[in-house]
Amino acid sequence: MTKLAIIANTHLLPETQQRINALVGETLSYPTEDALPSIAELIQRTGDADAVLVGTGTHVTSEYLDACPLVRYIGICGTSQENVDMTAATKRNVQVTNVVNYGDEPTAEFIFMQLVYLARGLGDHQWRNQPAELMGKSIGIIGLGSLGRSVAHLALAYKMNVSYFSRTRQPDQEAIGVRYREKAELLQSSDIVIICTPSNYEAITKDEFDILASNTILVQASSDTALNRDGFLQWIKHKNNFAIFDYAAGDENYEAYKNIEGVVFPKIIAGHTHETKQRLGDKVIENLAAYL
Repeated sequence: MTKLAIIANTHLLPETQQRINALVGETLSYPTEDALPSIAELIQRTGDADAVLVGTGTHVTSEYLDACPLVRYIGICGTSQENVDMTAATKRNVQVTNVVNYGDEPTAEFIFMQLVYLARGLGDHQWRNQPAELMGKSIGIIGLGSLGRSVAHLALAYKMNVSYFSRTRQPDQEAIGVRYREKAELLQSSDIVIICTPSNYEAITKDEFDILASNTILVQASSDTALNRDGFLQWIKHKNNFAIFDYAAGDENYEAYKNIEGVVFPKIIAGHTHETKQRLGDKVIENLAAYL
């Protein structure tokens, strides 16, 4: 009989939690704190469980897996697998599942809401001396996965000049007007740069901040840390440079950047809507049921 433990905040809706309880036949405890639990806390919460659910920020390390040899399944309640030592999990025959394509459109919506506010001066900041339009501006997207595509499609709807850089070319997107550029060219030529890379991937290095155009809006749409901190802190000092984050970038980045002039950093996770959490919960349950 499988025993399940929820070892970190998964941000699942109460109705999803009830469905999981019914699936496994017991009432489980669901942590609610946003602070990342320590390895010791994860081990204690796991106990003798052989299946666990975690959030995308929960660090599942080789040390944890060594201490919890009964664990055979890790269900990530999100997309990124960067927080799990996949090599260690594979070596121990631990199955890992994640959830994709559940929050990209609302994240893109949130990004353009922030861009419109900044361009028009509707919030605490205004990008240029006069209210500006997004139409006709150049937007460069680094990473053209599912999220990058959602951003690109909205940008095309705003009649922007859309470019992208990715490790692999995307002919279907190029066919609808999304132009490929090498990263250096994209950074130098874009009015707005959007980072849509996997979690904890340094999409802009310290040296690359030196070639990033001035009077630019930089948006981190990916989770955790995607920017070289020293390079960013120097770049954001220049007048008319702006940066937009959301709380998916993590508490450490929030505390480091929230009070810097030119930074827009609401304590909100862009992709967390009620509908998103419903889709997430459905897929988490589907993955768990398949394992069971």
